[in-house]
Amino acid sequence: MNMKRIYVFGNGNISWERFHQFYIEPLQGTALSDCEFFIGDFSGTDTLMMEFLKDKTEKVTVLHIGQKPRYTVNTFNTRAASWNIKGGFSSDRERDQFAIDRCTHYLAADFNSDEKRITERRRIWNNALPCTK
Repeated sequence: MNMKRIYVFGNGNISWERFHQFYIEPLQGTALSDCEFFIGDFSGTDTLMMEFLKDKTEKVTVLHIGQKPRYTVNTFNTRAASWNIKGGFSSDRERDQFAIDRCTHYLAADFNSDEKRITERRRIWNNALPCTK
């Protein structure tokens, strides 16, 4: 089976219910061992996904702007101790483009960004596929 390389993107103010609906439910039935995840370091979707994955897979790359991530998970006795942390990006766009260039799928919901940002994300996602089982 081919590795799914999934870029996870979403909002900072997502509720637990929406996170479960838009991110956990679509992954049900998917073998996480066949997936690699790219995640940002912002509150909300990124941090919830990190917490969800920390004891499930080593195949996660956390992407951040600047010198250090804004959030990291506790790595004690978790698989997160093996995660790749990649930083130094100068903008959201540069970070997003890095993930998009490497992903084969995306798992994303954006229910409150302005239309300009949503349009930009759609434009750069044109070669990625939605996360499917």
